[in-house]
Amino acid sequence: MFFMAETVYPCEKPPGRAAAFFLKGISIFIDRTVVGMENRTKGRKRHFSEKMDLSEYNYPEYFEHPELFYNGGTGVPDVTEEFGHAFAGVKVSCFSYDSEVESAYPENNVVRGRMFESTAEGSGSNPCVIVAHGWREEGCFTFYYYLLGLLLARAGINCLFITQPYHGPRKPAGSAHGDLMLSADMERTINAFRQSISDIRALISWGRARYTGPVGMMGLSLGGFITLLTACVDDRIDFAIPIIASGNIIEGMWNSIAGRTIVRDFDRMGIAPETVEKNWRIISPVYFRPKLPPDRIQLIPARYDMLIPAENVARLWEAWNHPECEWLYSGHVSIFLFPRKLVGTIVNFIGHIVRRDSSL
Repeated sequence: MFFMAETVYPCEKPPGRAAAFFLKGISIFIDRTVVGMENRTKGRKRHFSEKMDLSEYNYPEYFEHPELFYNGGTGVPDVTEEFGHAFAGVKVSCFSYDSEVESAYPENNVVRGRMFESTAEGSGSNPCVIVAHGWREEGCFTFYYYLLGLLLARAGINCLFITQPYHGPRKPAGSAHGDLMLSADMERTINAFRQSISDIRALISWGRARYTGPVGMMGLSLGGFITLLTACVDDRIDFAIPIIASGNIIEGMWNSIAGRTIVRDFDRMGIAPETVEKNWRIISPVYFRPKLPPDRIQLIPARYDMLIPAENVARLWEAWNHPECEWLYSGHVSIFLFPRKLVGTIVNFIGHIVRRDSSL
């Protein structure tokens, strides 16, 4: 209920009652409207699991050493760069390279992305952040990522936006964006996450060879899950910023409006959530421990998120030994209505990491 007292979560500084009422109402409306439209247009195809037992993906040693499972992308890839244009002191380019993890779709096996770099002299020593987008988006070429890249590059942060498997130009013909990355096909979903981590680890290798400043990882929604997993797999990143993401992908699916089409397909197959959780532990960050200390992880959750419930973020915060956390009083989709707070939190956190590292 809107007027009932609500739980105050870690690091939260609630707004006034009237402001909270308005922000919660508009956030719920936007989340329900946008996700409802996506479920009707992008979630119509049925997906099914051929294998019900995926224990070979969940060996106990993988949870002690996840890099044994997510073992791709440690070498520097052969990246092709294509200059696009310069605008407002920022050079915008595109890049591509072959994915080390091959799928059945040739278009998905080429990683494509967009790069934002300051044109100022010495920008190679600036920090770099690798950015992963959300589910069902048109890859990193969605218009608001262009704006985000410009703002961060103008603030002195080089950005490498990567397109995740089965999204954007990696989308096979006849499928919707992200339709094949996260679905009721449990084995394909695991392999897509594995491919995403491999692609990002390769980009980390390339970024560390290209820049002398700190190199970190950031992602929104599904990209936030990938960011959390990367923080558990690769000790070469200097910071991680998961945005509107939590640690348990199963909870986010069954307890929110985002996974209704996937849950629908599981129900048709008679697959219980316990079976899915058992099989998908390997792609759920809550079952791992990060290789970064808590003060190098900046959570940015949305308080009125209808896709990633706030209590899921609170449980991850507790399990991961209280990393930095900055709540935005928005919903999942409406987070971009608060660009100043979002970009300010990112820039301030990365700036803090740079200053601390330079003092060591």
